[in-house]
Amino acid sequence: MKLQIFATVLLLAHVSWSQSTAQSGLDKLKANLDNSKANLAEYQKNLKIVDGNISEVAKAKSQVEEQQKQISAQLKENTIGLQKVQKSEDEVQKMIKDEESKALADEKKVKDLQALIQKLEENKTKREQNLQNYKVQLSQAQQERKVWEQRALALKEQEKQVLDRSKTVNTQEAEWRNKKRGYEGEVSRWNKEIEKQQKNYSQFKDLSEAKK
Repeated sequence: MKLQIFATVLLLAHVSWSQSTAQSGLDKLKANLDNSKANLAEYQKNLKIVDGNISEVAKAKSQVEEQQKQISAQLKENTIGLQKVQKSEDEVQKMIKDEESKALADEKKVKDLQALIQKLEENKTKREQNLQNYKVQLSQAQQERKVWEQRALALKEQEKQVLDRSKTVNTQEAEWRNKKRGYEGEVSRWNKEIEKQQKNYSQFKDLSEAKK
């Protein structure tokens, strides 16, 4: 844009002050008029450009407003999505904590089971040792039982022999007791016979002596 009006005002002041001629002033005014027309045309051209720009800006504004609406809708949708994701994240965090808690509980159970397995292994080793000891004791008991069985057989044989001897002795005792009773009977009979003969003898002796 041409800035000729300001220069013309300065020129007019100069003309007034220097008292230029009328023709010179007219020429200057004509020049200012021409410049003013040129400036008008330039401003009108710029006005059209500005109007065009305003129209473009209005279009751009409309587009921006539409974009803003879309973005607002998307932000709202995004907020809902974010809330869903946050909720999902919270649920996942809760599940993670739950799984961590369960994992700790499982780990404790594993440790308890490992301790139990170790204890069972120790018990197994101890029981195997006990079994070996018991087997040794069983073998010893079986050997001792054989000794006692053999001793029992020997004692039974001795018992049989004693019983046999007892039977023999009892038989002999019975025989000798029978013989004793027989002899006692004979002794009693002969004692009576002696007494009888002694009595007869005495009587006969007494009679003989009486006859003398």
